Amino acid sequence: MARDALRSHLSGSVPISIAAHLVVLLLLLIMPLAADVALPPPATGMPEFVRIAAVPPPPAFVTAARSSTPSPTPGPNVVPTVAPDAIHPEVERPGLEYDLAMGPPGGLPPGIGETGSLVPPSAPQDPPKPASPVRVALLPEAPRKIADARPIYPEIARAARVEGTVVLEAVLDPAGRVTQLRVIRSVPLLDQAALDAVRQWHYTPSLYGGRPVSVLMTITIRFTLNR
Repeated sequence: MARDALRSHLSGSVPISIAAHLVVLLLLLIMPLAADVALPPPATGMPEFVRIAAVPPPPAFVTAARSSTPSPTPGPNVVPTVAPDAIHPEVERPGLEYDLAMGPPGGLPPGIGETGSLVPPSAPQDPPKPASPVRVALLPEAPRKIADARPIYPEIARAARVEGTVVLEAVLDPAGRVTQLRVIRSVPLLDQAALDAVRQWHYTPSLYGGRPVSVLMTITIRFTLNR
């Protein structure tokens, strides 16, 4: 009996509960639609002005503005930012003086680099004395003949009407005397006459590098008959 009464009570309250929930749900959906709600207009672009944060001042400016104590005196290697009240005579800083003869402390020794005294250059050495005779073209001044002997025309060459030019190569000793002779262009009947004459010649001494030297030179002798 009690079980039948409970079943009838539940079957009657369920539809009522469902109807109540439907009413509440409809109210929640319909009320926002019926209310006069103004929605913000959609953004169409960027605003004309954008607020940004100000750039902070540099650290030096902030320190100077916030500090109430005067700044310390700048050192010798710091560039001043404020003009001085007066011009004071310049005072030499210690530690920059050094002896020119000894060079700067810890620097290069004298004669090396740009500091210190200069070492005088050594005197130029004389060129070595050549082992062989020097050609006359290499001398600063050619030797001059100071003793001459004219060649004697051979009678056999005169009778044969032989003329020509004999070229000799001569070596002069440091005193200028002819010590060696060699025929480099020959005229058979005239060579000996040329050799005999040149052996009697004497020249001034020749200098090379300030020293007397032997000289190698060429001598030309022309033989011509009188017509």
